[in-house]
Amino acid sequence: MNANCQHCGTPVPETRSDEFCCTGCKAVYDLLQQQGLEHFYDLKSGLNLPPVPAQAMRPQDYAWLETAALAAEAKRASTDVAAEMGVSVQGLSCMACIWLIERVFAKLGGTQIQVDISSGELRMAWEPGKFQPVEFAQELQRFGYLLGMQRADGGQTHDNGLERRTGVCGAFAMNAMAFSLPAYFGMPADFPFAHWFDLVAAASATLSMLVGGSYFAQRAWNALRAGVLHIDTPITLGIVAAYAGSLIGWMSGEAGLKYFDFVAMFIFLMLAGRLVQQMAVTRNRRKLLRDPSIPEKEMLEALEAGVSFSVKPGQAVPVAAKLEDAHACISLEWISGESDSCTRSGGQMIPSGALNAGTRALNAVALEGWKESTLHKLLEARRGGEQRDLRLEKLLRGYLVVVVLAGVVGGVWWWAHSGEWTRALQVMISVFVVSCPCALGVAAPLADDIAASRAADQGVFVRTLGLWKKLTRLRQVVFDKTGTLTLENPLLLNAGVLDELDATARSVLRHMTSGNLHPVSRSLFDALGGMAEGAMVVDAEVSEEAGQGLRCEHAGCVWRLSKPQDANADAVFTRDGAMLCAFRFQDALRAESLAQVEALRARGLRVNILSGDREAKVAAIAKQLGLQREQWEHSLTPDEKAAWISTHEPQGTLYIGDGANDSLAFDAASCAGSPVTGRSFLEHKADFYFLGHSMRFMTSLLEIAATHRRAVHAVFGFSVTYNIVTVIVGLMGHLSPLLAAILMPLSSLVTLSLVAVVFRRGGGRREQEGTRAPASAVVSECVTAC
Repeated sequence: MNANCQHCGTPVPETRSDEFCCTGCKAVYDLLQQQGLEHFYDLKSGLNLPPVPAQAMRPQDYAWLETAALAAEAKRASTDVAAEMGVSVQGLSCMACIWLIERVFAKLGGTQIQVDISSGELRMAWEPGKFQPVEFAQELQRFGYLLGMQRADGGQTHDNGLERRTGVCGAFAMNAMAFSLPAYFGMPADFPFAHWFDLVAAASATLSMLVGGSYFAQRAWNALRAGVLHIDTPITLGIVAAYAGSLIGWMSGEAGLKYFDFVAMFIFLMLAGRLVQQMAVTRNRRKLLRDPSIPEKEMLEALEAGVSFSVKPGQAVPVAAKLEDAHACISLEWISGESDSCTRSGGQMIPSGALNAGTRALNAVALEGWKESTLHKLLEARRGGEQRDLRLEKLLRGYLVVVVLAGVVGGVWWWAHSGEWTRALQVMISVFVVSCPCALGVAAPLADDIAASRAADQGVFVRTLGLWKKLTRLRQVVFDKTGTLTLENPLLLNAGVLDELDATARSVLRHMTSGNLHPVSRSLFDALGGMAEGAMVVDAEVSEEAGQGLRCEHAGCVWRLSKPQDANADAVFTRDGAMLCAFRFQDALRAESLAQVEALRARGLRVNILSGDREAKVAAIAKQLGLQREQWEHSLTPDEKAAWISTHEPQGTLYIGDGANDSLAFDAASCAGSPVTGRSFLEHKADFYFLGHSMRFMTSLLEIAATHRRAVHAVFGFSVTYNIVTVIVGLMGHLSPLLAAILMPLSSLVTLSLVAVVFRRGGGRREQEGTRAPASAVVSECVTAC
């Protein structure tokens, strides 16, 4: 059996006997083969894809899309122009995805479609009556893609206009270089256009200072006002010194002081480095759609005590409320971590954050306003910003003192011994110029980008820039239990009984469990897999009988999925009272959980479990993982989880959880991760999120962080050596603007190559340990570095 999934390329869990990491990937792979779309894998070219999330295999509510499509058609009704609209897409990763989406769109009769991977958006146009957007969304969902409402930012992918700044400053840098080269190649000073060449170079550098230099200057100033030394401080010092010296040299006619080309090129390279850093995390942030389990903002803001409201199936009850219906099935997993659902009768109180686990909307009366609710508290909780790196600040403080002293002392010495102020000024400015952390500013973002790419190969997606540094400083890893260490749904122990059902029974069971959030229903639906080509479509109402289960009438028969009287089974499926099969379930650890916990402990990390679930359930999981009693806690509230983290080395803690009751613990820990469930907002505030059903990524993620650290240390070591040598050359008076312009890109190329080599060696070690380092990633690193 292959070690990697045939569809997405991520590692196959040891618990699976086929060549796929999950049921979703197998369903999509089979569908592509059935529809003759195997060319998808040719276009993929060995790149890894995100595993197909479980929610892509479950029914989605596309009422919002139907409303938006009708509005788009009405808007264009008076013209001959096709209707059009934009939507967000979850699951985009490469050109193969674009090819597949375009094929599906064309097959269903669409007119025009544009897919933007970087923004996670698509825009489609169609002729009303000839194309149905909801049908298109449902067909895409079969291939693992989910459509959602277009984001409020309209598809803008980067903050602070960084992308525009970089593009504009790139043009300025090319102009400055082009109009500075003639002077380097011997253009005489009395050449008729020499003055204009200098003027264009000066204007390009000035505009680059205004557009790009201001970005670093503002950030350095804000940091200094807050009493913090930032890496942008030495960058700003070098830029300002080079620009000021260039102006003085231009006005005085001293060619040895003109660094206009250096200023423009340096700003462009620094901006490009920042853009690379932001692009990886921004792409990953935009891969996920808005959490559909949270009601719309308009409804939330209108809630106050005494107001009646309804909650759709699968959505959270936003405020504490009194149930108006005769009964309702709810899940408290967001609050307590318990995955089992329970029944509430009319007049009983439903807590804020409970999920409607039934098949129908529930109606209730609010007992409090939205801003007083528990769910509001959890949603509004914000993780702290990046922690101050006191060691880096101390290093920068010493670095700046040395650079300033060396430049000033060198300038004074040359003035005292030569009497030439221009020579002294050139020496001082050359020291400031070459001491700029150009190589580090370009290579560190590449290390971030390669590390994020390596993590994505393991099904892990990075959302914050400071993740890698945090992972190298861990002292403990703390897990939530339900849905994190264990699978989101209980494991069906006797899955073979599903194969004994006839086609009609399978279709009915799939229909009955498709829209229900009860853990048993979710587990059965996932075990049944995607709907086969040509399978029977059941269109019958599913009702829920309080405390009993699900009931459906189809083909003249009454079908039930209910609790059994037999203690040896957890659920039974019957037709007209005759049992077709009985199901047994148990909470199951994610694949490789035990091996990963042992590997974490072997690294010297403490492992703990904080759960809101009952003691017996937590104890059973802890026993399987070999944890002692002091390493796990049960029945904890969200505040108690956060308090535990706060008193147990929060700055060295990685917390991994998946429910709203983990939100406050997320805020307390220095680093946080979350699985993607499609029903939690935590993946939108985590440092990273992961797809799939395996925990194998844990040690790989820490190894990637260690490789990232080695790469940054190698770059830092080279940069220190380079700066010492070039500062000495500058103090000796041998560093001309031409030499500075040559050394800057050369040093950047060396550091980029260093990063690529370190990561390639790191990939080679993982390959020897049994984890494949994708060839595409190595090729990408080499191309980028060169």
